[in-house]
Amino acid sequence: MPHSPRFSLGARVRIEDPRFPKFWANGAQGTISAPPGAVIDLAGGWTGHVRMVNTVAGLQPYYWVVLDEARIDGDGDGPYHEAEIAEAALRAIG
Repeated sequence: MPHSPRFSLGARVRIEDPRFPKFWANGAQGTISAPPGAVIDLAGGWTGHVRMVNTVAGLQPYYWVVLDEARIDGDGDGPYHEAEIAEAALRAIG
């Protein structure tokens, strides 16, 4: 059964993943966008702005998010201006 996207292109979101309190992107805000071509080439399975990822919890939707402000990840890498984020970690903002 195909996934019906919860977020559309251009939707504004806040990243809050309660499963991982120290997730590097928690608190960031951004916009749902289409992934760049290079990302599509590296990680197949994109249907527009959504990619279904097989996780330990089963097949889960992920979205491409362009962040309002770049972030450094937990390993000190970055800054990242955009990232693939699990739907479970996204909250709609107005």
